[in-house]
Amino acid sequence: MSRRSNIIVLIALGAMLTAWQFSLAQSARDADFDANGIVDFGDFILFAQAFGSNQSTFDLDGSGNVDFRDFILFAQRFGQGMPEEDIAVTLPGGAKLEMVWIQPGRFLMGSPNSESGRNEDEGPQRVVTITRGYYFGKYEVTRAQWESVMNSRPWNWAGVAEDQTKSKLPAVNMDWQDVEGFIRRLNEAEGSDIFRLPTEAEWEYACRAGTKTRWSFGEDSTRIADYARYYENSRAVIVRDDGSIAYGSPEAQETGSVFPNAWGLYDMHGNAREWAQDFYGPYSDEPQIDPKGPAWPTEGQAPHNSHVERGGSYQDRPIAIRSAVRYRGWRRNILTGFRLLMENR
Repeated sequence: MSRRSNIIVLIALGAMLTAWQFSLAQSARDADFDANGIVDFGDFILFAQAFGSNQSTFDLDGSGNVDFRDFILFAQRFGQGMPEEDIAVTLPGGAKLEMVWIQPGRFLMGSPNSESGRNEDEGPQRVVTITRGYYFGKYEVTRAQWESVMNSRPWNWAGVAEDQTKSKLPAVNMDWQDVEGFIRRLNEAEGSDIFRLPTEAEWEYACRAGTKTRWSFGEDSTRIADYARYYENSRAVIVRDDGSIAYGSPEAQETGSVFPNAWGLYDMHGNAREWAQDFYGPYSDEPQIDPKGPAWPTEGQAPHNSHVERGGSYQDRPIAIRSAVRYRGWRRNILTGFRLLMENR
């Protein structure tokens, strides 16, 4: 056979192999053996250890053996993350929950000593590695979403008739246990424990969106009104009889009424403080991998059952809605809501 014929045969075989590969390798999830959100060197080590075996997890082509054809499929997916698009989850009751995929990575958690307005509990800064990607709520959980799942209105604390035009406001006035009840109902409907509150580290990682500045949009305080609902731009405008303008008390605003951060998340600064999974406690200065905070309430931290709240609210000043700011929460209040995390499984 001539060299030209050999080349033609190889091209034909390559085309057949490529078509076969694409029909079998549906997504990067199949090759993400350690489930950290990206096909990387850790997956290669696991694959290499299984090479030559009949372990079904690594048998990407379904042939019954882990062989060179599986390696070709694996190599095709190397370096890919999955998935990278937003999704919409249907909640019990029919409401939709939009979520954004957050890739795993590393960031500097907390604030430096030099940061203006810094609180002592924001440090020491430490390097934190998030090893698993996750879906994160594009917005705070809204009134409509809470009512869809729980059929209750905890924000309607005064017994006032509910204004249905305010369904996009963040759901507030529930304590940490109430939120856990909401999540439990979601997981029961799903048949798997995939929904939860974010850890404090996961929350800050998503909020910063790759930044090290006071706010996720940078250091320029004149841009705050574009990215956050806070004290100054959440106050109702009052027009007096004489035509003069006055301002009322700050009020929560509809979710998504300002610009998102670089990762597509809205209202990470202001509007409603957000419950985190962690008990409140001091930071360690050591590098951390997927930190979860204290397992139990920390002695000396009052009140005894404090959980972390993040993000600041519509009643807070710009200095109090920075990326690193931490709050201690222990009871229901009209300033605090939450945002859901969904694990990728």
